[in-house]
Amino acid sequence: MTSAKCFINWVKEAGRGHLVAALGWGTLILYGVLAVTRLSFDTENTFFGIGGTALDLRWICMGLGLLTAFIEFFYLFHQKQQDFYYSLPVSRETIFWSRYVHGLFNVIVPLMFIMAVCGIYQAAIDLQFGVYAGSYTLKSIFVYAVSFLIFYHIGILCAVICGNIISAVVVCAVMILYFPILTGNICPALSRNYFVTYYKNPFLEWLYTVLSPERLTADLTGMSVFEKPFVLTFTPEISSVAAAVLWIVVLFGFIVLAQRKRKTERTGRIFTLAPAEQTVQILVSFLAGLWMCSFLSDFLDPASVGIGSIIGCTVGGVVIALAVHLLLEYAVQGTEVKFFRRKWQLVLSAAAVIVAGLAFPAGASAYDTLFPENAESIGISIDGIGMDCSTYAEVSGNQEKYETAAQLRRYQLKGEGRTAVLTWLQEIIREDIGESSMADSSCTRAKVCYYMPDGGTHYRSYPLTREQVEMFASVYETDEYKRIAYPAVKLEDVSEDRFTWEDSVRGTALQITGDQKEALLDAYRQDVSELKMEQLGEELPCGYTRIRSSSDGSITNMFVYPFFELTCDLLKEYGIDTEKRLADYKVDSIEVLDSYPVSSANGPVSGGMYTLHYEKEDEVEAFSQNLIPEELDIQPLLYPLDHSAEIEALVVDEETNSILHVSCAQKRSE
Repeated sequence: MTSAKCFINWVKEAGRGHLVAALGWGTLILYGVLAVTRLSFDTENTFFGIGGTALDLRWICMGLGLLTAFIEFFYLFHQKQQDFYYSLPVSRETIFWSRYVHGLFNVIVPLMFIMAVCGIYQAAIDLQFGVYAGSYTLKSIFVYAVSFLIFYHIGILCAVICGNIISAVVVCAVMILYFPILTGNICPALSRNYFVTYYKNPFLEWLYTVLSPERLTADLTGMSVFEKPFVLTFTPEISSVAAAVLWIVVLFGFIVLAQRKRKTERTGRIFTLAPAEQTVQILVSFLAGLWMCSFLSDFLDPASVGIGSIIGCTVGGVVIALAVHLLLEYAVQGTEVKFFRRKWQLVLSAAAVIVAGLAFPAGASAYDTLFPENAESIGISIDGIGMDCSTYAEVSGNQEKYETAAQLRRYQLKGEGRTAVLTWLQEIIREDIGESSMADSSCTRAKVCYYMPDGGTHYRSYPLTREQVEMFASVYETDEYKRIAYPAVKLEDVSEDRFTWEDSVRGTALQITGDQKEALLDAYRQDVSELKMEQLGEELPCGYTRIRSSSDGSITNMFVYPFFELTCDLLKEYGIDTEKRLADYKVDSIEVLDSYPVSSANGPVSGGMYTLHYEKEDEVEAFSQNLIPEELDIQPLLYPLDHSAEIEALVVDEETNSILHVSCAQKRSE
């Protein structure tokens, strides 16, 4: 039995090369010096540990994990060195675990030291940080140590199951990238290509986070948190911590089993363990086959997928899976290859691709017709309604996430709006949204989030025809929806707030009393309550009243349409000309930046640019009649404007004798 003293001696033996010690201590001390230097200049936006502006410590820990593992266990790739070690009167386990502890010591200890030094330094110069110094430093040590351990164990496992450095690096890349590719690329692509109503899948996103080592470390270390108050109080989610611990424990268990079963005589070959070889072959061939299924499905129209195209995609995936399996067999066996020595692997890989490839089209109907009537609330966002043109351009389609997510949170309906939107959605689903004719006639999409009683969410993106958009009036005209779309109606006690009229050319401060402000807001509430959605397609706002709160400084814009008679009448009483348009100002000139087709090998493309200047009075007057300030373009679906060219009007402000630059869009010809 190996004594504790013998084990310690082998830890010392592992450290004689000093490479790991120099790498771990040197890298982290250098990081500490840089962190302290930055903290001495800025403590508001610089964080030495957790936080989105950290000095890439996460990548340092991940890199140290892999490098330390390969350096410590590099002897596993050399037959002679192993023979020498194993000829000594000491067990293999002692050699192996002494190196494990040595690598662990030379990264975790300097990490703790540097974090402590940085924490003490920042607490000394930053009073705000002092309150959180202990918790922030300890949490930082924990999350970065966990990040190191995940990649340290990945590197060790690859070194144990592989017989040479090249195969170990390749398998390491497979372990790190496999699940991100599967859950972040292939499965979403198949969902988009087969599900007409697919927008996003929270479960896939969660799997992508917990099964991707790199993404998991980003989640643990708060890479998406940037503001100091949130950074200092940030705590990783329990699910992420549990996933990280599971990664470490499971990998450690595989390491223990693999190092016991490792065959020294297979050193130099691609794999040293047959089970590892078989597992990698099955997983890689399955991934390649499913990727081919997703690639071929990119050429399909979700609304008109036929059985023939589904079979074609699946067969293509099976062929690629089998081809990759045979290539891996050749790589493993070399010239003495026997391609069909493991027929069960071929069958298993092919069957897995078939099942996974057919699961998506088979479940398409159930997915597209899902209608959770028991949803507690519903978030709704229709592309082009209640947003400016730039936002509309971003959210069109299903690729953009941030603007749509904000819309879904904002328009979360729980009362009468929820009932109205459920009735509207039920009619849409009944019309068979998967039909090709409906997909071709759609003019926009409705993004919907069903918030379930159990805390779950279901996201869908429904294609809408013009008639279905008009039917949305039953939702738009509910009081609940209007209170969200027109937030000014919810304001109270505005007598001390500052009111400014903006027509998107110049602003005018309203010199009115508190009672007049309340009267204006009451008139606006009444106009909004009588608003019909069809009116939004007739005219754009003539301007808006900017209300700055006297209590917190927040700004609320009160958009006013020409048919808001009560509001417009009061504004006229207060000296505001609500009928004044851009053409009524003195426009000095108009600049138009446009593009023209340029010939290329693939046909004409938009690439040439030219600028037009309108300076003659008659030209400027005629052109300005068709211009609308972009700031007023808030209903691009219901009242579309022409944004094909970048137009800027130079308006003379006669009061200040200055030039105002107004970005404009052009009215579309009837």
